Amino acid sequence: MASQNRPPQTRQLTKPKFEKLSEVRPGIHGYNTFVKIEDIKKEQIKRYDGSTLVVAEGLAGDDTGVIRFRVIGEYANILEKGKCYAWRNGLSEVIQERHRLSLDQFGRITPEKDDLVVVNQNGKKYSDVEYVRKDPRPNTNNNRRDNRNNRDNRDNRDNRGDRENRDNRGDRENRDNRENRDNRGDRDNRDNREQRRPQGNRNTRGGNQKRD
Repeated sequence: MASQNRPPQTRQLTKPKFEKLSEVRPGIHGYNTFVKIEDIKKEQIKRYDGSTLVVAEGLAGDDTGVIRFRVIGEYANILEKGKCYAWRNGLSEVIQERHRLSLDQFGRITPEKDDLVVVNQNGKKYSDVEYVRKDPRPNTNNNRRDNRNNRDNRDNRDNRGDRENRDNRGDRENRDNRENRDNRGDRDNRDNREQRRPQGNRNTRGGNQKRD
């Protein structure tokens, strides 16, 4: 009863950590950063159901440099040139080997003070860097059967030399002292082996009944 009267425990939320654009790595999602919109272009795309979707593309930056971005949906409507925004739980995409900021359904953008971010125009242009996708591991054939059947690297039989020049293998078992089969005696004169005892009833029809 005492446990039922306890007040519910409130979970304390941790403050999000905001990073600079120089710390946002390509392909690493879930980042938080403050940016200022330097250039923006919006367009409306018609859907199959007749509704329209707003797409915003442009250039954003901070004191480390500038980067391209693309936002679709409700957050594309609030973006304006010269304004500062907090990019929360964003996507870090690589499209056509170029780094770009984006947003999905789990991310959001909130407006901030206009003097929060000062863009460094002479900073690094992150979207101008070309990235090459690498495989997680080399494509090697680990099939033993295929490796065994690959005999291209084997020595040619003509270069193996004559058999006479090879080292002699060890002789097989010396059979001179073995007993001749003719002297083993007839099977009729051998000691009778102990007869096998009949096993118990099996799961067969009729069991061990003697047949007429």
